[in-house]
Amino acid sequence: MEDKLTEVQLAELRKKLALMSVTAVMDAYRSAYFQCKLEGDKVPPARAIQTLVQAWKEMRGGPR
Repeated sequence: MEDKLTEVQLAELRKKLALMSVTAVMDAYRSAYFQCKLEGDKVPPARAIQTLVQAWKEMRGGPR
């Protein structure tokens, strides 16, 4: 089974990102981006993709 965030974990991540400084959110984005890097046949983990998207949404100030 793929390691992905549950709805509860995703809500907690959104809340955590909303409380972070802009710099900390950008750091979270960069970390997730690095984890999502494509290397050969390796598929990025769902958890990293979810974190990347939520950090991106927080940086854009869009709907969570």
